[in-house]
Amino acid sequence: MKTRYQLLIIAFAFSALGGIGYALHHNGYESGKLDTNQAWNIKWAERDGKDLLELAGRQEQERTEEQRRQNEINQVTADAQTQLDKARLDAAHAQSAADKLQLTIANIRRQLAASETSKLSAIANASATRANSGVLLADVLSKSVERNQQLAATADEWRVNGLACERSYEAVVNAK
Repeated sequence: MKTRYQLLIIAFAFSALGGIGYALHHNGYESGKLDTNQAWNIKWAERDGKDLLELAGRQEQERTEEQRRQNEINQVTADAQTQLDKARLDAAHAQSAADKLQLTIANIRRQLAASETSKLSAIANASATRANSGVLLADVLSKSVERNQQLAATADEWRVNGLACERSYEAVVNAK
């Protein structure tokens, strides 16, 4: 029986040694795994930090570029508004000159209508025809001046807007 107990004690001792060996091995394995994970976590944190700094730098560059573009577009808009105001002022001066011209045309009409149409009837008819032709010509000239003013104002506005659009496009496309 003694041998039985000795075998049991030996088996227990081997089991204990095996358990201790396993525990030591497992602790070593887990410790190594923990050390490796910590090393990788540090590398990942460093990489993430670099990525965040790089992202912040890119965002700042994009923000600066957007501000530059917006400032150029604002300047183009302000310049276009100044040109439109100048064109409108020029149109107002042209309208004033046209009004004076139409007043002169109206005076010519009156003079032609009041001309010597009361003389002999043949001469009167010829004079009346000339007077009517003069009045018709004055009317056509008056309408032509008015239409030309409208077309000039529209053309000026379209030109200024087109040039402003081109400058805005160039400001956005030609990044410095």
